[in-house]
Amino acid sequence: MSLAINHAPPYYAVIFTSTQTDFLSGYEEMAHEMESLAKIQPGYLGMVSARNQVGITVSYWATLRDIAHWKSQADHSLAQQKGKSVWYERYSVQICKVERAYSFDKE
Repeated sequence: MSLAINHAPPYYAVIFTSTQTDFLSGYEEMAHEMESLAKIQPGYLGMVSARNQVGITVSYWATLRDIAHWKSQADHSLAQQKGKSVWYERYSVQICKVERAYSFDKE
């Protein structure tokens, strides 16, 4: 698994953190569908994700316009509503401009 985004700054990171409810039927399928859909959106640069007690997904985008387009994409909007009504106890979103980036990979 790569943690690095192969794109020169500046670009944008959308940080989504969440805790889930106990009602997760259909969640994994929707998460995979949204990841596949995000990958074909204009300006998508990559994504990293981890989940334990708190989940965190960071998606990377070329522009703020690309982020706005993704937020309003019809299937993504439906998934967001399902998340609010069924899957998430709470969540937060931060959008950040990445001005510098570097990484280390032992392999």
